[in-house]
Amino acid sequence: MGHVAAPVAVITTDGPAGRLGITVSSVTSASADPPMMMACINRRSPAFAAIIENGCFVINMLSHDHVGVAENFAGRAGVFPAFDFGCAAWKPGQAGGWLLDGALASFDCTLEQSVDVGTHRVIIGGVQHTYLQPAMTLLHFRRAFHRPEPVLHNS
Repeated sequence: MGHVAAPVAVITTDGPAGRLGITVSSVTSASADPPMMMACINRRSPAFAAIIENGCFVINMLSHDHVGVAENFAGRAGVFPAFDFGCAAWKPGQAGGWLLDGALASFDCTLEQSVDVGTHRVIIGGVQHTYLQPAMTLLHFRRAFHRPEPVLHNS
């Protein structure tokens, strides 16, 4: 899958199990009616356990200028300690996760279902609120972050 470009997201949660986040590149729409999103998270991640216990999460689709946020929630410490929410501006979502300021899109979800698949679990959330902003997406391709460039068509 390293040869396939994927959008980058940070999934956040908050509640009795704590405030945690994790960078993922396996996120997609699961249903339009009702609106549902799904993501794959390694079951060894503390964020996974918190999402299950808290019963809520926000999928923040990162814009091209959020490379530092992606690195932080992937566990790669930089200016801030790894997994530190101080790396960006956040506001609480209505379902219980955290919305990233400047995210391309944020999907505020309640946990509806989860399914074990190998080392990961697919979490499926009912979208309670959607927040959109004009921005260019951040992509992960061949172990690096990229900004998409338009393809010019010859007429």
